[in-house]
Parts: sequence; structure tokens; C-alpha cells
Amino acid sequence: MAKPKSKQSYAGGFLLLPAALLNCPKFRALSSSGVKLLIDIGSQYNGKNNGDLCAAWKIMHPKGWKSEATLNKAKKELLAAGFIALTRVGRLPNLCGLYGITWQPLNPSPKLDVGPNGFPVGAWAELPPAKSRKNAMTTTETVVARPRIATETVVEEHA
Repeated sequence: MAKPKSKQSYAGGFLLLPAALLNCPKFRALSSSGVKLLIDIGSQYNGKNNGDLCAAWKIMHPKGWKSEATLNKAKKELLAAGFIALTRVGRLPNLCGLYGITWQPLNPSPKLDVGPNGFPVGAWAELPPAKSRKNAMTTTETVVARPRIATETVVEEHA
């Protein structure tokens, strides 16, 4: 009798990118450097270390990054889009900034500056405002348009 096959193991792990993340407009708008950095940061995730992911030049240069300016620009882009979140601010002399991927929950650690309640899980998703179906169907309120406020500066001349 043949031995049943066990689950396939992936040497070095793997990175799970949910289809919802890959298909969201924010992901589609990322630069190629932003996508590469997201993969490089995400490749450090092992299921138990979210929040302890590093994007320091000394770590990223061997992964093929050629410019610190491009790396920093990609970090800012991912932070602004909500795909990564800063979990520890870098400090002198030798303490690097740490990040977490926001499609996974934070794994708490004493070395992080943020706890699980302060970590923005799902920040990458564009969620419309929550509206209950019951309220939408039974509401009879009318929306009154507010008058626009002039934003131009008016200068009065006195004669």
C-alpha cells in the first residue's frame, strides 16, 4: 500500500497575498518599486513575526535594491497606501525601524512601539462607510444641501 502524501513543505516559507489585496485599486496604483518592496518585506513574514519586519538598507541592498532614495520613496508609498505600518521607530545608534504587513494581525513583542490594538489591520482596504440595510430602507429624511462657502479672498478697497 502506498504511503499517503503529506502536505507539501515550502523551503524558506511563502508569502500569502490575498486576491482582494491584489485586486484593490490601491495595489494597482503602486509603483514597481512599491510592489517589489512589499514582496521583500512580506517575504520576511513567517506567521509569527508580523511587526518585526525590517526594510533597512543593509537588509534590502543584498535583495537587489540599488538606491536608498528609491527604497525610502517605496517605504513612504507603502505606508501612505496602508500596506505596511510602522511598529517601531528607528533610533540611534543602531536600532532600525520595524514594520508590519496590514493584511495580517500584529504579533506582539516587547521591542515594538505599538500594540495589537494600535495596529491598523486592513488599512490597505478601501472600505465604504458602513450603512445598515434597515436604516437605509426606513429612513425618510431628506438631505438638505449646505450652501457653499466662498474660498476666495475678497479685498475691499476704501476710497
